[in-house]
Amino acid sequence: MHKSHYYKKTILFVLTVLLSLMINIRFVLASDVIIMAIFGEMVILKVDGTKHKLRVGDKTPEGITLAEIDYDTVILRHGNKESRHTLGGHVSFGLEGGRGKGPKKEQIAKIWPRNDMYVTHGYINKFAVTFMVDTGATWIALSESMARRMGINYFRGERGYAGTASGVTSIHKIKLDSVRVGDIVLYNVEAAVIPKLSGHVLLGNSFLKYTEMTRTKQVMILKRK
Repeated sequence: MHKSHYYKKTILFVLTVLLSLMINIRFVLASDVIIMAIFGEMVILKVDGTKHKLRVGDKTPEGITLAEIDYDTVILRHGNKESRHTLGGHVSFGLEGGRGKGPKKEQIAKIWPRNDMYVTHGYINKFAVTFMVDTGATWIALSESMARRMGINYFRGERGYAGTASGVTSIHKIKLDSVRVGDIVLYNVEAAVIPKLSGHVLLGNSFLKYTEMTRTKQVMILKRK
């Protein structure tokens, strides 16, 4: 009788230890996440093989929150960490409450030359624009007409003067809510609205100073610092 009671206690102890190990293992395993589709205000994520339809603010049972939808990318939040992922992207998150961490996605932009200039598409305040990289420009620079199309009230900006190819001209210094080039997104970026500026938006040093610039053959690569 005594031995039977002892064996039962031993088995119960072993089962308790195994259960504890299983719970701890669960909390350090990573959730495998795929961004399957973006439909306007809805995103479909596949988490460990299970599909979830999310709107901004929704949370999966694994603790992954859809924080923002931005064109063809989404911002996911896990705990106090946020990361940006493109459509079709594949990412690994630690389960809620666990110690596992997903890899940090590198933010880069690849720009190819056109007619000896580095020109690329991007966004200002979610408006599509064409940028020309200008390492000699202090700020991002755009014309008055483009600023008006974006609904920017540049007259409230600080008045100043800047040297251009055609001489010194008056400008309005403003801050743009967001600027996106490739995978790189910056917020609250300094810019200048120049009355008679023509051609592409100049991607100046108010953006470039936050990146590392390298060239591979003819391709210019910007990497977020």
